[in-house]
Order: sequence, then structure tokens, then C-alpha cells
Amino acid sequence: MLVFGRIVFLTAFFVLSFTSRSQGINEKALFNASEARRISERKNNLSNRQSRTFSPYYSSENETKSFSEGLDIQTVERLLQDPDDIILYPDEELPPADMPDSVYIRRITAMPSIISLPYNEIVRNHIVLYVQKRAERSEYLLGLAEYYMPIFEEILDTYDIPLEMRALPIIESALSPVIVSRRGATGMWQFMLNTGKHYGLTINTYVDERRDFIASTHAAAKYLNTLYTRFGDWTLAIAAYNCGEGTVEKAIIRAGRKRDYWEIYPHLPRETRNYVPAFVAANYLITYYKEHRMEPRKIINFETRIDTFMVGTRMHLEQISNVIGLSLTELRRLNPQYKKDVIPGTERPYELRIPSDFTDVFIEREEEIHNQNTKYFRSSIVINPVNETKPKRNYTEPPKSADTPPAPQRVAVKEASTHIVGPGESLGTIALKYKVKLSDLCAWNNIKSTTTIFPGQKLEIYGKTQRYHIVMQGDYLLSIAKKYNVKLDSMLKLNNMTRDSKLIPGQRLLLPD
Repeated sequence: MLVFGRIVFLTAFFVLSFTSRSQGINEKALFNASEARRISERKNNLSNRQSRTFSPYYSSENETKSFSEGLDIQTVERLLQDPDDIILYPDEELPPADMPDSVYIRRITAMPSIISLPYNEIVRNHIVLYVQKRAERSEYLLGLAEYYMPIFEEILDTYDIPLEMRALPIIESALSPVIVSRRGATGMWQFMLNTGKHYGLTINTYVDERRDFIASTHAAAKYLNTLYTRFGDWTLAIAAYNCGEGTVEKAIIRAGRKRDYWEIYPHLPRETRNYVPAFVAANYLITYYKEHRMEPRKIINFETRIDTFMVGTRMHLEQISNVIGLSLTELRRLNPQYKKDVIPGTERPYELRIPSDFTDVFIEREEEIHNQNTKYFRSSIVINPVNETKPKRNYTEPPKSADTPPAPQRVAVKEASTHIVGPGESLGTIALKYKVKLSDLCAWNNIKSTTTIFPGQKLEIYGKTQRYHIVMQGDYLLSIAKKYNVKLDSMLKLNNMTRDSKLIPGQRLLLPD
């Protein structure tokens, strides 16, 4: 796992008139000056790494100047990630804290958390790093966090995980979905390959769901639950998330079987000793950035209104880009799990995320997108390569004519059920929840993908194998009913329509059995 790195410790620490006990702060977490000097000496003995390290703490002179003007998402992601490491320069010094310790203690104590959030000089140095020395970079992190944090919170809440865990991807990956550590940990939550597979992530030649910020958050929630069940303490679970269960167990044994983070602290790896303090500081940043006159930076070309489709066929991202006019770069950013730009949807449906502004054109031109398959994929199946013969026609079946209706397409769902829209939900998130296509969800409820939905609104979700017809130019309701030999009234009722309802090319009409 990755962790915000080296901290230069100050040589003195002064706790003002009230004690840590009266402020609800764990006394064991208070700074020990001799311990700080010992750790600082060990850090100073590290080889001086002059090359560029983790980019939250790096930018060229030109890039630094551009912060005031705003940056596009590609530049921000480049600034906020480095696959090699995320430690600070060994000789880097921190400015004096702009707040007295009493203020930090009061604020941390006031944060609503069931996780022990200690305060000591190590924590303070991380806070100073985030809100003072690296304030501009932190503001871009906050800009990303405005999009990602609500998603993290919703998923963590589903698994009954403390919402404070939303801060882990900040110190793990600086909210980069594609960052890879030197050890191979990948994605926002920095999963190793085997751990990711163990917690349900698909990882193969084409797909790496460690890079999918939604799928990986589900996996991280499951993993954190496992760690908490094992250690019975969220702080130890956080440490184990960084260095592994076995390492924490060994530290517990070396500490005389004590099961308190600050008791086992000297026996943990160097990066893990900084991990919990960085976690506290990241939560402090999210909560109190305004008090430090900071604000989330608006990121140029960072589309946050997204719809999700389930793709049940093999598809190249370039096919989509060519037809709907969305840049391949943007498609890759929204779908980083596809390592080779290929959605291998033949084994099962996979998710495709596109900006909401492109939803209508995607639905309208879906068939055109599929028609490009032969350009990108060649069949590897060869039938009778030597003596291939044409199949004999079965003359007991009448030949098809222009009047023969096209075979209706089908969508796989279950028996109809009702979903009540919750706060913050969109059509895309609801489609994702039920693993159905957004276009099908819209067809079932006779709405457009751009329709605004409201909390409390009811949406029908279907599930059995259901036939449907894609409306073409010139279609009308009666002609469609006749074409498929179905009752018009039954078709209208199934689609919540009347005889006066207008048809839109690309719209899907469910057909009664």
C-alpha cells in the first residue's frame, strides 16, 4: 500500500493548558520527543533521493504557475500521481503550524468519528503538509474529492463501514484510479492482484477492476470488514490495510500482546507508522479546509454527470468514440478498467460509463456502433476450412420476404419490481444497481435518459426475458403491433403509453408475450 511519506519532525511539542484526557484524546498518542528524535535520525540516514518522487509534492515551475488558472483533468492526474513512490524529499522541511495545538485538538475532538483520531506532532506535521505547504495540490485533491467522496460514502455505508474511511484513497493513491506502486498495488484503493481477486474484482488480460473506482470501493469495504473482524479495532484495521494482517500480528506479539496502535507503533514498518497519522490529517483536511481559507479547485474538462450502460457484447472504446464523437481520452478516463480499450462483454455484461450529454446519441446510434465490430475484431472460429459447403435450405419453411417482421430483440431481466428513487440517485446509478442497461430502464418507464428524477419517484424494473422493438423513422404504434402480431392495447399498457403517445427513433418498445 502507498502512504504519504517522510515527515520532518519538529524538536519540541507543547500541549496547552488542558490535558489530552479532558479533550478526549488518547494519552498514549501524545508526542514523545525522544521517540520523535529517534525516528527523525533514522529518516535522515536514508539515502538522499534527488529524483522526482510522488507528484502531489512536485510540479515544475510552469505547472506551479498554472495552478492559479485552473488545470485540466489530465494535468491534475499527472500532478497527483507517481507510480514509483510517494515519499517526500528527505531534506524537506515544514513551515511552523499556522494554528496552536489547542485548536487542532479541539477540532479533531469535535469530528464525529467512532474511530480513534489521535493528535500528536506526527499528526500535526501531516496537517501542516496538507493545509500549508501543499495547500494548492490539496485543493485539487479536494476538487476530485467533491466527485468521489459521495460515491465512497454510499458504498461504505452499505457495508456499515465508518464513513471516515473515505479518506483512505487520498493517502493511498491521491485519488488516481490508475496509479501502480512499485510492488504492483493498483488503483485508488491500492489492491495487490491476489487480494483484489479474493474480494471479487475481475482481473484478466482485458479488465482490471482495481482501476474501477466503484468496483474497487466495494472490494475495499469487504476487506476492511474482514480486518475489523480480525482485530476488533478500526485503527489496527487501517494499519493492517497498509502493511498486511501478518505484519500487524507480529507487531502485537512484539509489543507483549498489546492491541493498541500506539503500543505497537515502534514495531510497525516505517511507512505504516505514518499511515494512521496521515489518515487523521486527511480527514482533518476534508472537514476543516475552509478554516484554512482553502477551497476545492474546479478542474477543467472533468465531467461528473455520468450515465452507465451494461454492454453484453465485445466492443472497442474507439468504436464508441468514432460514432458518438466523444474523445477516446475521455472514454479511457471514465473507463480505466479496460486495459486494452476493449470491453469483453461476451462472457457477461460489463459497465460502460459515458457523460450524460452523450447518452441520447449513444442510444440512437447503438446499432451503428455494433456494426463496427468486424473492423476491430476478427472471428477466430473456422468451420470446415477445407471442404466448407453452404448449408442446405429447409424448404418446409417459407422464404423470408420484405413483409416478414424482423425478429424482435430481447432484454434479460426479472419479474417487474418497483424501485423508489432515493436522494442523490440518478438513472445511471439505478441502472448500475440492478445491472441493467440505462436504455432499457428508460424504455420500461417511458422516459429519456436526460429526464430529471426525484426522491420518492417510482420506477419499474423488469427481469424476465422480455422482447422489445427499437423504433425506426416512420414507425407508428399500430404498424408495430401488427408487425409483431400483438394487441395494441397490451403493448400500450406495457409501455405506459396511450394511442396519442409520440414515438422517438431509437426508443425501445417492450412487446407483450
